[in-house]
Amino acid sequence: MMNNVGQRRLNMMVHFNSGVCVNTEEGSGPMYMIHMPSSPKPHLHPVLRNVLPVLNPSDIAPQQGQIYHVKGPGHHGKAMRSVVEHWVTNALAQGEAVHWIDGACRIDPGRFIPLLKQRRTSVEAALSRLYLSRGFTLHQLDHQLDRLPRELAITRTPLLVVDGLLTMHEDDAIRRRESRVLLKRHLALLQRTAHERHVAVVVITAAHHHDRLQQQRIDLVQRSANNHLTGIQQKQGRAKHLRLLHPRSGRAGMWGIPHSRQTAFRTLTRDRSSAEQVSYPVLTNAEEKSVKRR
Repeated sequence: MMNNVGQRRLNMMVHFNSGVCVNTEEGSGPMYMIHMPSSPKPHLHPVLRNVLPVLNPSDIAPQQGQIYHVKGPGHHGKAMRSVVEHWVTNALAQGEAVHWIDGACRIDPGRFIPLLKQRRTSVEAALSRLYLSRGFTLHQLDHQLDRLPRELAITRTPLLVVDGLLTMHEDDAIRRRESRVLLKRHLALLQRTAHERHVAVVVITAAHHHDRLQQQRIDLVQRSANNHLTGIQQKQGRAKHLRLLHPRSGRAGMWGIPHSRQTAFRTLTRDRSSAEQVSYPVLTNAEEKSVKRR
């Protein structure tokens, strides 16, 4: 700072996150604080607050009495099936019964065998508590859902999986109004079943669809559900990883359950020893001549 007398020295001390202390006197004069408020922290979406490298399956497990909408990539949410199979395996290993309605016609009970073996559970006893039903048409699926309350009253299962609820709605023989009426009826039935039977209902669908009507059906399931889990497939090099987003708890992370093959084949090779090698007979000169004459 310059004045008529001459040049005056300005002493400054910077305190981070607090302000700047300024001394305008040459000596030990008073210090004046110039407050510098810190910039506000950016608002984060609840999904991004707790980002975990690997998501714990118990943190996103379905709750009884609720409809859990699980959606992700693949044909009608095929990539999310491994997550649901993990929950089903846990229930079977604890001695519970599980109902699985296969609307997408893709269930393979053999996929549970390596998962049950990892938990040291009797595979035969566990799979006997897995009740599978498959509908090849939308009306067959309607009959299966209609008789659910009577079946659940007998098995008292805590977990119900409806895989590919919207698959049959793509049938050209189903009219638009009929599809809308049946879907609303199915969702109301699942809500009533979850509440009255205290069952965790898991519905698997695709996350997005190019068809406008099918996307509207996905949105209707989204609005009818009490809980949601979304899967996003991320590619790192040649490997594909499934990232899960759970908006209700604000958790997100990678699906870290390793996939084990159902059947592993091992080839045994054995080298022949000298004793096992085939020895060919040695012919004498007279025997060779007799063979040539023949």
